[in-house]
Amino acid sequence: MTSVPTEEEVLDGFAVEPNHDDATIRRYLLAYPQYAESLIDLSRELSREIPEDGPLSDREIARIDLAVRRYAERPAFTQPTVGQCRAAAKELGVPRQVVTAILECKVAVETISRFAREKLAAQFDATVDGMIAAISGPPTSASRSYKADGQPSVGEKVSFERVLREAGVAEDVIADLVAKED
Repeated sequence: MTSVPTEEEVLDGFAVEPNHDDATIRRYLLAYPQYAESLIDLSRELSREIPEDGPLSDREIARIDLAVRRYAERPAFTQPTVGQCRAAAKELGVPRQVVTAILECKVAVETISRFAREKLAAQFDATVDGMIAAISGPPTSASRSYKADGQPSVGEKVSFERVLREAGVAEDVIADLVAKED
């Protein structure tokens, strides 16, 4: 199954090309006509002359300060609300138990596609890196507490695909969520 790269992947690929000449832009436009407008915008941005030693304008400084403040104000990750978990499950097209398994660190983070990580972080109003750090720890079960006869042990993490299958997610949804890799 060949998947079409996302707009972000195509733009990233174009940005790292050694040359952004007419031949390169033409090749990308022919291969990805659906992203033509974004490719042309990026091409113009990359070819724009930028003075290297000139001081920043007041407007540029204000925009940078605003971006830094917004980034600094956004927490890396806070425990999502029930509403955010519900919205994340709906966004991914999965039962809430999948989101719960991820939040309880029961899913091996490296098996979660970049697409799914980005969607979850957006729903949780968190950075992707902050969310990954939060869900990379040992498995927990904050919502459940039972008396045990023996010593508690940490369960082994499972793959994202396995959690999706065990939750009864449709095969086409699994394919979409797992196939959209880095």
